[in-house]
Amino acid sequence: MLFYPIFHYSGRPSFHYSKSRLNSESITGLMITSKSNPRIKDLRLLKQAKHRQARGEYFIEGVRLAEEAFGSSQAVRRIVYSPRLENTPRGAALLSLARKKYPAAEWFHVSDEILDSLSDTRTHQGILAILERREHRWEDLQKREGLILLLCELQDPGNLGTIFRVTEAGKGAGLVLSRGTIDPFNPKVVRASMGSLFRLPFLVDQDPVDSLRAFRSLGCRVWATAAGGGTSLWEVDLTLPAAVLFGQEGAGLSGELVEAADGILTIPMNPAVNSLNVAISAGLVVYEAYRQKTVRSL
Repeated sequence: MLFYPIFHYSGRPSFHYSKSRLNSESITGLMITSKSNPRIKDLRLLKQAKHRQARGEYFIEGVRLAEEAFGSSQAVRRIVYSPRLENTPRGAALLSLARKKYPAAEWFHVSDEILDSLSDTRTHQGILAILERREHRWEDLQKREGLILLLCELQDPGNLGTIFRVTEAGKGAGLVLSRGTIDPFNPKVVRASMGSLFRLPFLVDQDPVDSLRAFRSLGCRVWATAAGGGTSLWEVDLTLPAAVLFGQEGAGLSGELVEAADGILTIPMNPAVNSLNVAISAGLVVYEAYRQKTVRSL
């Protein structure tokens, strides 16, 4: 049995025996075991949107999401892991990959209890990483084919994360998020996106009216979605460059935006149903565009 120092930042170093896997890849420096450690407190601040914005970074957690991030071009600043990560072959392999790919990242070896205090999930999987926020530009949307979605003041993190995922799956060009929309780097949004947030270009904090001008400068026809009174989704030619506007859950789009659009798009549905969830609506529109382009190319 081997022992190594576990540093308590609130006082003097103390030494404990550990039964962690004792090889060159399982121990990085000193294990942090105090929730009052200033570094842990600093990491915990990233649960708040204002700190994510000010510092230009956000966190991800879990083996699956870490695999997606480490397999993309994300800039990883810090990696936090606990002994639980090494309890499975998949976790151990992920840790080995991260050590090779991110030797310059700041590493934190923490107890399972500390990671539990940092986690946004009910049961953590032993890994959390701090990533640099990636800023996209209109040019990133311009060079991609497919629909562009403008999301106006969405508030539900699950909806936004799902729209990221379905837009990538249906080969959409990207997303534009209006002012007042929930932070896309919210941990729940990031998890719901299942990695699509790492790959799909998106703009944040955009003025909707200015966005309409930008869409038209890209040659896009602008469609506003509404529960009724518009052109059926099945009758709209979505093989042409287009941007589609989706409104807030419950309230929908403002009358100003509907009037400013080039047309109104309505999803056909049973008259007994008043409306659809915004993420489902976005998925139907994205996949109708995908279907039309696939048929056109045959």
